[in-house]
Amino acid sequence: MGALLAAVAAGACAQSEPARRPQLTADQAKHYAYGEVLKYVGPAGGEKIDPWDPLADPLARGAAFTPDYVVDQAAKADGIKTFNTVQAAVSRAVVDGKAHPAKRLYLLVKPGTYPELVYVPAGAAPLTLYGDGKDAGATRITARLDASATGAAYTALYAKQFAGVAPDIRAMFDSVKDRDQIRTFGTATVWVQSDGFQARNLTFENGYNKDTGNARAEALPNVNNVHHQALALQVDGADKAQFENVRLIGFQDTLYVKAKAVATSTRSFFNKSYIEGDVDFIFGDSTAYFYQTEIRTLGDRGVSYVAAPNTNVKTRYGFVFDTCRFTHDDSANARAGQFYLLRQWFHNSKCTPYAKLALDGYRCTLGATDIYQAPVGTLTKTTLETVGKMVVLNSRIGAHINRQRPWADWNKPGAIAYRPVQYSSNDYWHNLARNGIDPAQDLGYAEQPSPADIFLAEFNNKDDDQ
Repeated sequence: MGALLAAVAAGACAQSEPARRPQLTADQAKHYAYGEVLKYVGPAGGEKIDPWDPLADPLARGAAFTPDYVVDQAAKADGIKTFNTVQAAVSRAVVDGKAHPAKRLYLLVKPGTYPELVYVPAGAAPLTLYGDGKDAGATRITARLDASATGAAYTALYAKQFAGVAPDIRAMFDSVKDRDQIRTFGTATVWVQSDGFQARNLTFENGYNKDTGNARAEALPNVNNVHHQALALQVDGADKAQFENVRLIGFQDTLYVKAKAVATSTRSFFNKSYIEGDVDFIFGDSTAYFYQTEIRTLGDRGVSYVAAPNTNVKTRYGFVFDTCRFTHDDSANARAGQFYLLRQWFHNSKCTPYAKLALDGYRCTLGATDIYQAPVGTLTKTTLETVGKMVVLNSRIGAHINRQRPWADWNKPGAIAYRPVQYSSNDYWHNLARNGIDPAQDLGYAEQPSPADIFLAEFNNKDDDQ
């Protein structure tokens, strides 16, 4: 852009014919400062004010910690303070933390490559996991699970690792092992459910396809098969999860941030970090703030979307990127300049009311379940409300992102799960009404928000030539 594009309207980011790059006003942008975004927690409409300043935390200030546990592949493990694997140390911390659940425990991971899964259960004492290598790349936790892996294969690989862990951790393993396929949410290298979790100076990697590249995902017989999702980090209902100088490595679905419940503000903060991937590689419905962080798109595949939030329409904030750099790998696909910042995840949709399919008798209406049996299907209110919210401020956006239209539709017209991009609550209301769903009578909304609620917007960004 260079200079800011004009604001689309005083006090709102929407109009009858939305700009492809709607801009916040300076007053609106103030509401996206990290202290404002991160102070709300709890159910939408009933959030409590809980001020949180992660930049004031010793983690972000580079404080030296005295470790309660040390993970060192070269040391002799005693199972009490010294361990050879990260999960063994986390398991001990979970058990020890039962006696003093409010006390933060510090777990130092010495430089090296740790080929394992790391699960941190809900209810664990607040845990800080950190490396003391020269940079985040010196200490790497890595696995290579993808969504098509069977429960039997997962069990064969990791049953031994989880044989002697704390019961809460074992329960996480058990929730995955008996599935026919482990699916997306069973693939995480690091899976965090615990409030107050922190990580610093570490790499979390899902190495699926990293040895071959991900281009084969678009080639026969792989295309359209559900198996490319492979999470490096899953923040699952963990509030006040804080990440400082971490590297998240993957392709599709690298980072998943999930709220405690639908329409609930649950907070994560990423600072001075690096996240890479190709498709929907930052996704979920929680409130996540990315600050001073590099977001790198890999161009192995011909289409790429940085983010896929499924924020509930009532949740105040989704993803906010502030003072970030959106970069690329200089691949031919990236240099074409046709990648996207986002597509709004139409989560759980089995059909679409937003466009007709070329199928006799096709209908997709509001119903009690998400189901489709050709040619008729229904969507629940919860699915319709997964609108997806994202704002980008004070950031540099690389030449790989489509300049005219950086925000994409969810799939294309004619696809069974198509939904057009929605920049604000105005679009949301108009699209529903246009397609036979009355927001007031059918969904129980009192009135259309005025001014419009912002779903997608930018402020003070610069377009890079690189």
